[in-house]
Amino acid sequence: MKELLNIFNYIQKFYKDNFDALFVVLEFLLVAKNTKLSDDLLTIKEKAIPHTFYTYLESLELQNVAEINPHLNFRKVLKSVRDLSLNAEDLEYFLQTIALQKTILKLYSYATPVEINALIRGLLALKAGESVYNPCFGLGTWLLSVRAFNKDCAFCGVDINPKLVGITKALALLLEFKACKLEVGDIFQQPFIPNKQYDKVFCHPPILSHLSLQAPKESKLAPYTKTALEIPFIEFASLRFKKKAVFILRTSLLSKGAGERLCAYLLEMGYLESVIELPDNIFPYQTDSFCLLILSKNNKRGFFIDVRKFYLKEGKYQKLINIEEILDLYASKQNTQYSLLLDYANIAPNNLKPSFYLESFQKKEQVELESLLESCYCGARVVSKSDKDLVGCYDFGIKDFSAYGFSDSFSEFVFKANCAQLTQLKIKPYDVLLSMRGVIPKVTIIGESARNKAIIPNAGILVLRFKDSVMAKVLYIYFLSKSGQEFLRKIYSDNNERVNEKTMKAIQLPKHILDAMFIQQSTEKFNKLNTHGIEIAKHIQSIKSLLEF
Repeated sequence: MKELLNIFNYIQKFYKDNFDALFVVLEFLLVAKNTKLSDDLLTIKEKAIPHTFYTYLESLELQNVAEINPHLNFRKVLKSVRDLSLNAEDLEYFLQTIALQKTILKLYSYATPVEINALIRGLLALKAGESVYNPCFGLGTWLLSVRAFNKDCAFCGVDINPKLVGITKALALLLEFKACKLEVGDIFQQPFIPNKQYDKVFCHPPILSHLSLQAPKESKLAPYTKTALEIPFIEFASLRFKKKAVFILRTSLLSKGAGERLCAYLLEMGYLESVIELPDNIFPYQTDSFCLLILSKNNKRGFFIDVRKFYLKEGKYQKLINIEEILDLYASKQNTQYSLLLDYANIAPNNLKPSFYLESFQKKEQVELESLLESCYCGARVVSKSDKDLVGCYDFGIKDFSAYGFSDSFSEFVFKANCAQLTQLKIKPYDVLLSMRGVIPKVTIIGESARNKAIIPNAGILVLRFKDSVMAKVLYIYFLSKSGQEFLRKIYSDNNERVNEKTMKAIQLPKHILDAMFIQQSTEKFNKLNTHGIEIAKHIQSIKSLLEF
């Protein structure tokens, strides 16, 4: 792909319009596929482009063939593209690069990220013999995404820009699509009620602030407004699918203003199948949040998926990840921490935003940590101001945390002034201790040997005292588990890697930790873990003795 980018950069120097530069690159790729023609062209010594170059492209029914700039070294370019070994994936990432990464070229409005295309392809689940309709196809990146079905599916697309149609037709020829009909046209000049429908539809509507459309009298979403720019495209395309349609639109249209009519319409028609809320900042120069709206027919339930956390930061923007996991969620139609299935009767007619329903559901399925606590406080450094009335105590730090099970070893014995603060800070058996700072949360639980000792947690330790010892063991096991560690890391990360009493008391824990079965299993795990911890401690002590520590 690097070589192809170099060729594009060279050709771009001779053109003011980046569409023209891209079209010329694709023309050279098409000519290079004809080995005999390209051989003949490379033997010609004249500087001017031979007429056969253009007549061959016209024979492929590639309309509006772009003329090659006479100052461009066509033999150099042709030889370079002949040496390339390109596949459809290379072309897809080439377009991704020049459109969405090299934003200075200003092509980003005409392409959809590769990852979004892959997700939509999986959602539509194309089958052999199906027809696919793609209005406003832009640079044809969706065409590249469905390349695996190019021999079995009939692809139909329309775009208002002739240069985009030329580019996409060239891509279709390179990919050897068997049934591909691409037209220049204004979809809103076509009949509102279609005389033809397609099995599957995908549309990434352009957000055109200058667009001013009068809704047809048959429209159920009239009047169209400038605050809901995608709605005319959605209404037009939603009338043309037989089985399934997927749209990319701003999430605000599912809960605000003019979008309320869209929500009510989708529910009334039984079209709403699913909504997938996407991570922010995945489309260049777009400050809005976006989602995927998935429509099918005769639905009675809507499936809401929130994947805003499924991203990887790449440069200035974010990249959608975990595509297969999202598709598994969509196929399962199960309630999870990221998804929720609701009957239409339980869906607000003016709000189809996944996070609205998932956050409400999760609150019902959560329990606040503070409700399980007797107290919560931070350790502190106790300074002795005088040598009078001193008492012996143990200064307990993170270094004293046992790896697994009860912490029963208190090594640093010190004298401190006998004051009220010592009494307040003293830790007790079954207190669960957390590090207050760090990327990786550290956790321990205090054993019975602390009952008759004065043990003082130093600064940097947070003490959680639970109402009963059983729940202390349950939460200790949960905090140490894989899911618990991920949960804590998220809290630490959201608080700049530092937590305090207020933060921890307010955290919402999964409600299943209160289930009798979970409590029993956690108690059994704790007993096994503590037994292993005792053995580990003995081994560590033996090693220290062996090494004369």
